[in-house]
Amino acid sequence: MTVENPYWHPFYKPHTIDFDEIQDICFKAFCIFKASQALEGFAPEGVIGPIYDMFFQSAEMKLNAHLLDLAVRMRTFEDVLSTHEMKGEYDEYIRSRLDHYDIGSLGASEAPADRQDLAFRDACNKIIHAEDVRYVYNGSNAHDDDYSWGMTGIVEISGKSRGREWDVWLSLEDFLPLCTDIAQRFDSSASDNTKYGNLTC
Repeated sequence: MTVENPYWHPFYKPHTIDFDEIQDICFKAFCIFKASQALEGFAPEGVIGPIYDMFFQSAEMKLNAHLLDLAVRMRTFEDVLSTHEMKGEYDEYIRSRLDHYDIGSLGASEAPADRQDLAFRDACNKIIHAEDVRYVYNGSNAHDDDYSWGMTGIVEISGKSRGREWDVWLSLEDFLPLCTDIAQRFDSSASDNTKYGNLTC
């Protein structure tokens, strides 16, 4: 048996995109912020114990990690498609889905009233380049620290680009389902490695 040098694999070899992993990341992120919402308004005696302590201490950190992982994978997927024959189909699909999902808005500090709808690519870019990530919370009483707080599903992200400050309001309720939609839509197409560039494991 002759073993061929893998370098000479005949197909285009971009980064591998595992759509099952993308959906798994979306699921984990969704569970974290929904669990946070479920704990909103509990009195201190209702959220006592090591499991609650662990959740409140690590929820944001784990959610940040999931969002960053997801953003990198989705941006990589877009880059792979940038020179692919399916780019037009993908772009049209994103446009059609953004009619259904309102993933957020983008603004600049020098013009706070002049906000724009957030494009999917921009959402991923801003997550990746964020300098500050803050989850918006609700409580039973905004001025009473004796009740646990729950994430609303809105994330405020800010940073700088070429010396100019920007900020994003991102809706997890819309961003995560959109990523799931994309994964489910393009997973079947990606199974044909000769057509799609070996995007699945």
